[in-house]
Amino acid sequence: MKIINLFLAMMSSIGIATAQEPTVATAPASSPMATAIEQTTFVTDVKPSTEAKYYMFLASASWCGPCRAVTPKLVQEYPNMMANKDVEVILLSCDRDAAAAKKYLEHYKAPFSAVMYGSPEALKLPGCPTDIHGIPHIVVVDAHGKLLYRGHGLRFADWKKQVENASKAQ
Repeated sequence: MKIINLFLAMMSSIGIATAQEPTVATAPASSPMATAIEQTTFVTDVKPSTEAKYYMFLASASWCGPCRAVTPKLVQEYPNMMANKDVEVILLSCDRDAAAAKKYLEHYKAPFSAVMYGSPEALKLPGCPTDIHGIPHIVVVDAHGKLLYRGHGLRFADWKKQVENASKAQ
């Protein structure tokens, strides 16, 4: 019985000592996308939010008629997309140079950022597509770069349903 009491006394003192030690709060781990965004130079002065749940890559170009039809609609929808930090948009410009991409975004007063399709900067971003065969094209990934949706850019309004479905599947 003495041994059991001694054991319990030792366990109590360890528990008390542990309980009195201060705990250090740790910051939440940054997502792979957030880390990549911080290390990427974008065509525009705008950087994407590092707090978004999902990222929509829109492959587009200033010379593409269907792209010019999608971009103003996406600009209009963008505040709703970011209302709860749901979906951040990153334009993958298929233009010949960054100046054309910047001019394109300025023309539509697009509040989102851009990288050149296939560039080293684009390749830093997890889930950024490298296999676009037609534009406009949309790819939605989570903050880890996991593919959730890909489809024709003219169907960008389906993003809520697609992200909702993808979230349920996770």
